[in-house]
Amino acid sequence: MSSTVKGKELETQILSLFETQISNNKFYVKKENCKIFSQKGYYSKDRKKDILFDISIETNLPGHDDYSILILIECKNYNHPVPVDDVEEFYSKIQQVSGANVKGILVSTNSFQEGTFNFCESKGIGLLRYYDKSNFKWELSRSPSSIVSTNYALNDWSNAIKGLSIESFQTTCFDCYCYSNQSFTNSLHLFFQNLVSNNIDKEDKKLLAKIKNIFEEDQRIVRYIDDSEIEATCHKILNTISYESGVVSIDDICKWQKEENGLQVTLDAPKSNDLKQKEILGKISFNPAEIIVYDDPSSNKERRKFTLAHEFGHWFLGHSAYMSGEFCEAQDFDYENTTDIGVMDIMRMEWQANRFASCLLLPREQFMEDFYTIAEDIGLQDRGFGILFLDSQRCNIDAYYRVTNNLKRKYAVSRRVIKIRLKKFGVLNEAYK
Repeated sequence: MSSTVKGKELETQILSLFETQISNNKFYVKKENCKIFSQKGYYSKDRKKDILFDISIETNLPGHDDYSILILIECKNYNHPVPVDDVEEFYSKIQQVSGANVKGILVSTNSFQEGTFNFCESKGIGLLRYYDKSNFKWELSRSPSSIVSTNYALNDWSNAIKGLSIESFQTTCFDCYCYSNQSFTNSLHLFFQNLVSNNIDKEDKKLLAKIKNIFEEDQRIVRYIDDSEIEATCHKILNTISYESGVVSIDDICKWQKEENGLQVTLDAPKSNDLKQKEILGKISFNPAEIIVYDDPSSNKERRKFTLAHEFGHWFLGHSAYMSGEFCEAQDFDYENTTDIGVMDIMRMEWQANRFASCLLLPREQFMEDFYTIAEDIGLQDRGFGILFLDSQRCNIDAYYRVTNNLKRKYAVSRRVIKIRLKKFGVLNEAYK
């Protein structure tokens, strides 16, 4: 692909990103107060003719007929870090455009050399690194950089620095990392706020405050689903496949959904060359409707089964409304200690999918009935700490393993899944980790 074609491709992606933000009123100013253009010319007093810029955004302040703030954007689709020379050349073009509040943003698909940050800081230019969504672990329907919590964005500056300055840095979901006015962030809202408010007079700042979009702190779009609703959803699924007891037939669910909704499920699929070095266990895509569980020598059959149940969670809980697909790794199953990855919507969907998998593979009524039967058979009683109390005492450890071994055989799931379910129902208490 030629450099011209690559550059045009990036321009199209960035234009679409900002157009979507503006039309959805998620931009830093209200949509009625700004316009976005592609390849528009602005007059240069030095050249005596227009200079074309890849993208431009004009902001109209109250009481002004013409734009009061102009943002000029240049795109660089490089396979190497952006040198400071490119920023200096871009700045020289910006200087030729008349107007007090003219701001510049240099966008790149690669990192920026160290000198570019110092130069941009002195000249008030913003830097933005754009990441291709095709490599994301989670591909959200909306740009995560436009919905990320402001509090998290302020605390995630270290990743933003890495994303902008380290060529090999990869991100799982953020489409942008940005720098402006000494601030590194993954939030487009904070980025534009810092860029535009830098070096404008007090009167314009007051006018700008009147047209700025004000967002709630936690902009979640994924619907909250409590445990009882997830349990009820799984109960309906199990009734549909005529489940009675023991191991849940995942094959029956696959067959039912293929006939009803065209969902294609592939089990033990070989990994492609680009996936062999990654610890990906499975994936789901909603268009086309497909779930793949990969053949992984390091993964046991119980984990592969939970992987499929996890992806079914995304499917049955309606997560297609929020994302087009995701990859699943073993670390995603630790929903008791979920790491804050910055997008609360992703955390919510992963928690829901994990809870769904647990409810589906260990149906509440049958599971608890089997647990009480096993506990009674081995003479366990609740002495105030739960029927099972796990600490360092040998007798308690033995009781825990006897119960969970029986349940593992009965339901063909891992001990960890059983442990989480028992703790959820309050029949297992753990004195240590």
